[in-house]
Amino acid sequence: MPIRSSRGGPIGPALRFARRYRPSPEAALERTGSGRRRTTWSITDQALSSLTNFALTIVVARSATVGAFGAFELTASIYLFFVGGARAVSAEPLMVRHSDDPADTVATAAGQSTGVALVVGLAAGAVCVAVGTLLDDPSRAAMQALGLCLPGLLLQDAWRYTFFAAGRPAKAAANDALWAVTQVVVLAWLLWTGDPSIAVFVLAWGGSATIAAAAGVLQSGVVPRPGDVRLWLRRHRDLAPRFLGEFGVGLGTAQLSLWLIGVLGGLAVLGAIRAATVLIGPFRILLIAAPGAAIPELVRMRNTSLPRFTRAVAVTSWALAGLIGVWGVGVYLLPESVGELILGDSWEPAREVLLLVTLSWSALGIATGALIGLRVLAAARQSFRARLVIAPAVLVTSVVSVQLGGLTGAATGLAAVSCGSAVVWTIQFRSALREASTGERPPADQPPEPPILDGPGPPE
Repeated sequence: MPIRSSRGGPIGPALRFARRYRPSPEAALERTGSGRRRTTWSITDQALSSLTNFALTIVVARSATVGAFGAFELTASIYLFFVGGARAVSAEPLMVRHSDDPADTVATAAGQSTGVALVVGLAAGAVCVAVGTLLDDPSRAAMQALGLCLPGLLLQDAWRYTFFAAGRPAKAAANDALWAVTQVVVLAWLLWTGDPSIAVFVLAWGGSATIAAAAGVLQSGVVPRPGDVRLWLRRHRDLAPRFLGEFGVGLGTAQLSLWLIGVLGGLAVLGAIRAATVLIGPFRILLIAAPGAAIPELVRMRNTSLPRFTRAVAVTSWALAGLIGVWGVGVYLLPESVGELILGDSWEPAREVLLLVTLSWSALGIATGALIGLRVLAAARQSFRARLVIAPAVLVTSVVSVQLGGLTGAATGLAAVSCGSAVVWTIQFRSALREASTGERPPADQPPEPPILDGPGPPE
């Protein structure tokens, strides 16, 4: 898939460099290593990504004022919104449909998928820059900095999922390592030379991701194809809209429930729950990232043995729940001096509800395992149904629990509804599994209309 340019101009030297040094897509995305080795690299990548983001949050929290840290948290939440939406329409269909395909097919699909992520990043970045003009400092500058960096941030994330889908998680880990090292060097220099603003922190974070995104082109030998956005969305119209709707319902419900807790219970209640959630930090990020690592391997496993795939989903669910549980209990047992060093005055109220918050996130670990299984089976109907069942339960429970029990009641309600959601997700996964085992639904790698990646696409 050669790079073509008839325009020349200032991008000419960069294109000539890419032509000379990038490997062929088939060689770069040829699956290598055993499943166990790929899993090890996937875990390594997720750990690197989780710990890097957790460390950045701590650095900013200790370097900024409360208001400035709030601006940083705002930009981080907006980034998570856009990256989740981009994954839903680009990376997730790529992993579900192409994780067991030959390298040349994956390369063509990867060009289209990353093109979608790049277009989402450009559009979302423009929105952030425009919205930033309506805000006050420091949120204005932070939002505009995020807007400038969103294309690179979303493209870097798309390359990670491309490497997972191709069975090359070591390349994803190398790309994340490049981002981490660049970020550490830039942040260290900024902290050594002065007192950086939140906007500068965001630029350092996003700029480092943009460097890694550019490196992804050289690693993969693939150039994003933004012109194929419409073609990609047409081919995956049975998955992408439902995945995006799922993400919107899930995120909207979570944010609205926190807002209700803050309004009805007060900012102190909301702050304590958020502080306890920060203590779960690395594993909270792990739950967000786990599907990217697990889905491609489980797609390949599903194609060889459905019983083995089923056992792997169960192991994934309980492993996520167990890791979060052990971490939460370990943090709860920390000496008071260490806790106060991490969270300051927020330590005591956070510790009061930490075990309940840990239970909540452990239950979400089980739900995440079932979600991964549904993704592998391309059961978008069942997963969307699960979101619609859970959403009203979360909102009602948030209102009732905080009204009845304040801080402890709110944390208890969140834990209870998370346990209930784990049950709902598990039931939907078993339903999809029965359909797959009886042949009532086509396998995940066979869409209703088979894709021809270089053709005109299915009819409207």
